[in-house]
Amino acid sequence: MDTDNVIKFIAMGLVFWAFANACVKFMPEYATQLPLPVYEFFYSITVNTEPNPSTETIPLETIEPDSDS
Repeated sequence: MDTDNVIKFIAMGLVFWAFANACVKFMPEYATQLPLPVYEFFYSITVNTEPNPSTETIPLETIEPDSDS
């Protein structure tokens, strides 16, 4: 593989990444119309700036002992 092909491959990858990033970030009404696996792939390669907690946190309830007994 010569240098020209490598440069073209990297350039096409960057163009694809820029398109996917712009589609998900700036045109979500069109990106959500894509098939789900395509949208999930586009979303996975974009720059995610939103915090995404790994687990859902549930607030703990305090249990008070019964004063009847």
